Amino acid sequence: MFVVIYDLRDMPANHQTFLRQRTFSVPVKRETVGHANKENVIQTEERILRYLVHLRFQSSKSGKIYLHRDVRLLFSRKSMEVDSGAAYELKSYTEIPTNPHFSARC
Repeated sequence: MFVVIYDLRDMPANHQTFLRQRTFSVPVKRETVGHANKENVIQTEERILRYLVHLRFQSSKSGKIYLHRDVRLLFSRKSMEVDSGAAYELKSYTEIPTNPHFSARC
């Protein structure tokens, strides 16, 4: 299941845009600090792309927003290299064009 959160309320009529959500698996490194046996969770910059969702939207002349054309999904074929006892977490980032945010429909 993919949950992609977006807000396109400011999209003008007769325009289009896209958004892309990338999900990475990020290893979490745990280190013991001092004599108190407290654990600090330190995330490393090493990340592996697991999933990518690409959605295209377009607005009608009346301003209604529709999912346009196709939905593209990418699943990584790399096997997850999990060290014994190593913790991984999934982090998602959603991107949308910034300049211009929307483009006029042809």
